[in-house]
Amino acid sequence: MDANSQDTTVKTSLALVRAKLEMGLRIAKAAEGCSGSGRTGKAIEVARGLEEIVSDVNTLLNAASIISRPGKS
Repeated sequence: MDANSQDTTVKTSLALVRAKLEMGLRIAKAAEGCSGSGRTGKAIEVARGLEEIVSDVNTLLNAASIISRPGKS
């Protein structure tokens, strides 16, 4: 992979991280709202929607890190 492709891939990965974190923030706020209104069971159910997002963000960050390591091509 050439340097330009690496940069593009890392930028795309980081943009996806941001988008997923924005979605995660909306989910967390919804869970917090449920909890604040006394619906703790629903809050946990909503918050579980974060599991896949957290996993995806971790994967994207790992991929970006591996791609951007010096000496990789």
